[in-house]
Parts: sequence; C-alpha cells; structure tokens
Amino acid sequence: MEGSHEQHGQGQVLVPGRQRQQASGTVVLVASVTGLAVGGSLVGLMGLSFLASLTLLLVSSPLLLLFSPLLLFAGIVFVGVLTGFAAAATIALTGISTLGWIYEEFGGQRLLGFGGGSGGMAGRVKEQSKDWAGYLQHGNEADTKPHGVLELVNVA
Repeated sequence: MEGSHEQHGQGQVLVPGRQRQQASGTVVLVASVTGLAVGGSLVGLMGLSFLASLTLLLVSSPLLLLFSPLLLFAGIVFVGVLTGFAAAATIALTGISTLGWIYEEFGGQRLLGFGGGSGGMAGRVKEQSKDWAGYLQHGNEADTKPHGVLELVNVA
C-alpha cells in the first residue's frame, strides 16, 4: 500500500489515475475542529453514561442482596408460569388441528376449501369397520378375519 500513494508536500497526495489535489490549511483546520467537537461530545456523553451505570449498580447492590431470596422464588414461579402457558398453547394447537383433521377426514370436505376432499381415510375406516363387524359377528373364522389382526401363536 506504500507504493500506491505518493506524498508531495504537506496536504498533497497523489493517487494513481487522478490529478493532484491540494487540501488547503483552512479545510484541514475546519475538519479537525469539527471532528474534535463531535468526538469530544460523544466521549463526554459516554463517560456520563458509564458514571450513571456505576452509580445505579452501587445503589442497587445492597437491595439485590437483601431481596435475592424473594427474587429467586419469583424467578422460579415466572419460569413455571411461562412453561405452563407454553404447554397450554401447544395442547390447544394440537386439539384444534386434530378437530380440523377429523372434520376433514370424516366430513369429506376441507375446512378452507383447498384440495380435493376425496375422503380416502374415511373410506379406509369404513372398510375396516365392516371387516371388524364381520369378524365380531362370525367369531374366529379365518376367511372373515380383518386385515391387520395378528394371531397369537402358542410357542410352548
């Protein structure tokens, strides 16, 4: 980077591909004064903010030590309440989605009107219930046994 800029005198910089530019002394002086005014005020405000933070910490430390047993239990109760609300929201969402699924499957119609609503699951449930009805009416016959019924085999 040292070779990319050549310095010629005070305030004069030669950048490759550009013409020589001369910064006058008044421009440099005004820029410096402006920088000091803005930077100095920001540093002063930062110091004031730091001093206020330290003062509040020193004042609140004894109160924190005094009330720490209460704050601990209050924090535990707060976390418990948040956990309860999260569990209640999860259960409510699960219940609402289950009711929507039941309505969609057995009603054969989607709640929001999207999709075909073919009732594929409802047809399968109806067929399986007929299989179970036949199995329960006719007893243990092999030809009427519904799909998915497992036979228990005596291994002894």
